Amino acid sequence: MDSMITHRTGKHGNAQRGDDKETCLPENVTLVKPKPSKELRPMLGAILLGLILFIAAVVAWCYYTVSLRKAERLKTELMDLRADGFVIRNQHGEVVFRLAFRSGSLDLESCSKEGEILSCTRSGRGPLNFFIQTVKPKDTVMCYRVRWEELADGPAVEHTMFWEDAHWYGGSEMSSQHWPIRLAGYQEPVPYVTSDVYSFRDSFGGILERYWLSSKAAAIKINDSVPFHLGFNATERTLFFQARYKDSPYKPPPGQQPFPELSYRVCVGSDITSIHKYMVRRYFNKPSKIPAENAFRYPIWSTWALYKNNIDQDKLLRFAEKIRKYRFNCSHIEIDDI
Repeated sequence: MDSMITHRTGKHGNAQRGDDKETCLPENVTLVKPKPSKELRPMLGAILLGLILFIAAVVAWCYYTVSLRKAERLKTELMDLRADGFVIRNQHGEVVFRLAFRSGSLDLESCSKEGEILSCTRSGRGPLNFFIQTVKPKDTVMCYRVRWEELADGPAVEHTMFWEDAHWYGGSEMSSQHWPIRLAGYQEPVPYVTSDVYSFRDSFGGILERYWLSSKAAAIKINDSVPFHLGFNATERTLFFQARYKDSPYKPPPGQQPFPELSYRVCVGSDITSIHKYMVRRYFNKPSKIPAENAFRYPIWSTWALYKNNIDQDKLLRFAEKIRKYRFNCSHIEIDDI
């Protein structure tokens, strides 16, 4: 051959493997990469199709997972809403308030959010009017307005609040008063109205508020318009909040359907002092007038001294006549039959 191409492997004339080798090719020969065999093309197509199907399966699984999570939980600010209740966390992620829907569960697929209001239209029992509105009145306070209204006559609305390992304050006067609250036994929801705790030991006393405060800087205030019944389970450390008109002293407003509505506001703050001050300013007005001066200047007369519990209207009137006959001053007459 006229000319030869010499290809030497190795460094400094030494082969990397074995002895020195020389490859001689004609000058007019061109190296060409081998083309894939026609037999490999179907295999490559199958691999490509399998890869596409795998990606589609991953995308479908991710979509299903997201949809499932949406059906199980909705989030608004520091609250996680589930079908059977909700929890509220503080800024540090600690759960400070937990509540369960005792009378029914939400259909989260019927829920939607517009601005600060999350609303749902169905529960396991049928249509309803439910919403949670997020309100942030201060940088250190976050509040949630909750409303559950049945759209049918009869069924009560009941939610269960867990006091767990926190100390709770508020509520009503009891025959055995403890501070913080300490309850014993079990009590089905009963009308939250004043009563004589000396004669009826398990009833509520003469002082009560629809307000509870937690040592974890959470507070709840039941709306005054609610036909409110309260119960508890000391073993499970829970309070039962119930709204109902059936078998109750509460009656719906004139012209309004007897559809029970349970509405309240839950607020959480940075500490118990600041959240209590906010709740007091927001819901408990200070006296706007001075009581009648006679209540301080003149004595209060009690029927107990003469009549004990044997008192009626005729005796009360004779008692008042004697006070005036002998020209004693009088601000009030107290009817005491206990």
